[in-house]
Amino acid sequence: MQTNSLSFNARRNAGKSIGLVSASVLVVLCLVTAQGAYAEDEYEFDSSFLQGGAGAADLSKFSHGNLVLPGTYLVDIVLNEIPVGREEVVFSVKPGKRSAEPCLSVALLDRLGVDLLKLPGVDLKSRQACVDLQASIPSASVHFDSGEQRLDLSVPQLNLRRSVQGYVDPSQWDQGVTAGMLNYNYSSFYSSAQQGGTQNFLGLNSGVNLGAWRFRSDSSLDWNDVNRNWHSRALYAQRDVQALSSQLTLGDSSTSGNLFDTFALRGVQLASDERMLPDSLSGYAPVVRGLANTNAKVTIRQGGYTVYETTVAPGPFEINDLYPSGYGGDLEVTVTEADGRIRTFSVPYSSVVRMLRLGAQRYGAALGQYRNGSDDNNDHRMVGQLTYERGLTNLFTGYTGVLAAEGYFSPLLGTAMNTPIGAFGLDVTHASTKVPTGGDTPGGTSTGQSVRLSYSKSMPETGSSVSVAAYRYSTSGFYNLQDAMAVMKTDRQDDNARIDFDDASSGRVRRPFNQRSWVLPQRQRSSMQVTLNQSLGSVGSMYLTGSTQNYWNRSGSSTQYQLGFTSSTRYFNYSVAAMRSSDATGVNSNQLYATVSIPLGGRVSASSSVSFAKGGNSTRTALNGTSGQNNEYNWGASVAKAENNDQSINSYGSYQGTYGTLNGSLGSGAGYRQASWGATGSVVAHPGGVTFGQQVSDTFGIIEAPDAAGASIPSQPGVKVDDKGYAIVPYLTPYRRNTVDIDPRNMSTDVELKSTSEEVVPRAGAVVMAKFETVTGRAAIIDLELPDGVSIPFGSEVTSGAGSAMGVVGQGGRVLARGLDDKGTLMIKWGESAAQQCQIAYALEPQAKGTRRTQFERFSAPCTPTGEATRIVSTH
Repeated sequence: MQTNSLSFNARRNAGKSIGLVSASVLVVLCLVTAQGAYAEDEYEFDSSFLQGGAGAADLSKFSHGNLVLPGTYLVDIVLNEIPVGREEVVFSVKPGKRSAEPCLSVALLDRLGVDLLKLPGVDLKSRQACVDLQASIPSASVHFDSGEQRLDLSVPQLNLRRSVQGYVDPSQWDQGVTAGMLNYNYSSFYSSAQQGGTQNFLGLNSGVNLGAWRFRSDSSLDWNDVNRNWHSRALYAQRDVQALSSQLTLGDSSTSGNLFDTFALRGVQLASDERMLPDSLSGYAPVVRGLANTNAKVTIRQGGYTVYETTVAPGPFEINDLYPSGYGGDLEVTVTEADGRIRTFSVPYSSVVRMLRLGAQRYGAALGQYRNGSDDNNDHRMVGQLTYERGLTNLFTGYTGVLAAEGYFSPLLGTAMNTPIGAFGLDVTHASTKVPTGGDTPGGTSTGQSVRLSYSKSMPETGSSVSVAAYRYSTSGFYNLQDAMAVMKTDRQDDNARIDFDDASSGRVRRPFNQRSWVLPQRQRSSMQVTLNQSLGSVGSMYLTGSTQNYWNRSGSSTQYQLGFTSSTRYFNYSVAAMRSSDATGVNSNQLYATVSIPLGGRVSASSSVSFAKGGNSTRTALNGTSGQNNEYNWGASVAKAENNDQSINSYGSYQGTYGTLNGSLGSGAGYRQASWGATGSVVAHPGGVTFGQQVSDTFGIIEAPDAAGASIPSQPGVKVDDKGYAIVPYLTPYRRNTVDIDPRNMSTDVELKSTSEEVVPRAGAVVMAKFETVTGRAAIIDLELPDGVSIPFGSEVTSGAGSAMGVVGQGGRVLARGLDDKGTLMIKWGESAAQQCQIAYALEPQAKGTRRTQFERFSAPCTPTGEATRIVSTH
């Protein structure tokens, strides 16, 4: 028994050992087989697993995976997980290989930033020679995804000349096509309470692109029953100068206002353009916030020119899409209510403290005749400006400049410092102004200084952002350029003025005099401005914007600020804001308002607000919503009670479509009736014809997709491809990669897009074409009629009589064929013998030219063996 027990245990242990060995061998064989399959890219498919007649399918063509055929492919190139562009790459088959591999040329690798000097055996003169990247750099890899048309390259950082993140090779910058464009912005505002009848405004921004040059005009016309005024704000020619990373401007334009205040001139400018650099800083523009009690007109001016005008609905408003003429010039905002009341306030506009890295520089030069939009009688004095900024260390940036005109000279010197508590800027400006003689006022030279301290800080950990904080103090003899030009104009004498220059400059008037004296501009003594945004996490967020100013030649100060808080709960959103402003006489105006908004489901919401002011309280209740597939419709209605208990009702609506935007409003109250309407859009002439669209920026694109009418642009709500196959993409970022997508929904089923995404890299001011290749031909779903006992395998190829691929056979003998002629023959082949081939003869119902089908045509047809007489199937 013992012997038997030992024998049994031995056999059992031996069985275990054999099982373990067998399992190990099986695992090893599987790994070896898998490795071999990976290495050779060979696969086997057992057709017996396919149901029905699909088992007769020839699956040998799939045994080597997705083979890449030789040819030229347009592929997206990704280097070290960073998209770097789209290129045409040649694929060829190397000896001993079945699938084509990409030819990475010397020129391509050079553009991608690969350090070719570190690659052995590479002839830099043979720009189109192919480089075996994996052989040259053992740790590099190359992978092509044929489905995504994406070429992934992995190259060690050691073998790159520079980091390519954010860098676009200048050779890829596209200067665009020859084109002409016209932006229009028309608004008409009527109120029975205002004088002069209906107020009309037409803003026009037009231009022509010829080669590298961009010709631009910016003008406006405003008129009513009494007055008509035409203003030309800018008329210039511009081009980029790549070697200097700058823009050259000739004509009527405005300076940037980085160091000195913005001013308009007629002449020449050459200034750095940081957008050409890999790590450029985004531009800064203030947000204009306010409160309208009725359907109101909001006009924004800078430097005497109107830069923005629109109509807003009752309640708080926010304008965050400004394109002012430059930094450093405060914005004057005028709110004209429907009942005739007018409120004016200013918004400080200064650039943030701009640090530069070590060795980086920024410069600007301008020379020409001075222009002032608020003065029709410019005396055309010559003015010139030079500015230069340079990164001295990683912590300090130095800057200097000089501004000179006939009778005026002003140098500036300053520095910016980067500290743990934020970035500081400190500069001193000296000004020498030639003051003309007027009556008892002695002529001579007035000199003074202005000191400015600025600060900016962003603290992501606390959600705080101080965009602008600046304090400036100017001595009594300091004049900025605009004030100096006003003083030096000979036609600024006033027979009725009795202000002595010396007394006025110090704020005192000692004695009157009978001869003509100068009417002096209000010269700033000191100013302080701040813009603060603070996130409070789940509680909400708050903002503060404000400024205070006082003057040498008048008493009192001008102060205005806005303090607001916004938050939300599960059921509603709410905000509270306080506003205070003082006019030129020092009279204060305080206002406090609160708003609650409640979503009502879908895209409709109700809101209610209350406002507290010195003259009384006002309330407003409104209903607002959006509709349309892309939210292209916006509408609202409100009922309000003013401070004096007068009631009013207001309504508004807008539509944003392919060809522009329409808006309108109606309102009525005690003693007034109001109405407004407006239209904005663009007209663009390009090599393909004329296209209408939404307002465009200085740099924009044209989509060219033949026969793809109805396709939409996901990034631009309401924009669709027109009947000619074109659409306008209003906004593109210059010198950066812009991806333009197109959504084929709503276009004809007879049109197929070969790709739905294109990439463009425009130069500043360019109009670039994003071309989408399309295949046009009728599409149909065909249900095959087959004799008993015959079935066509799944995946069998369908070709035209000429041999072009038209589709494949799907489940249940159903075919989706594209690119069909009105009549013809289709061939189906699932083997080499005649019994494994059949044909379909069809004749589709004629359709009118330009017909856009939204559904596939569908019919049944017999598939007869080749050589037999076929019956033509007609869908008539």
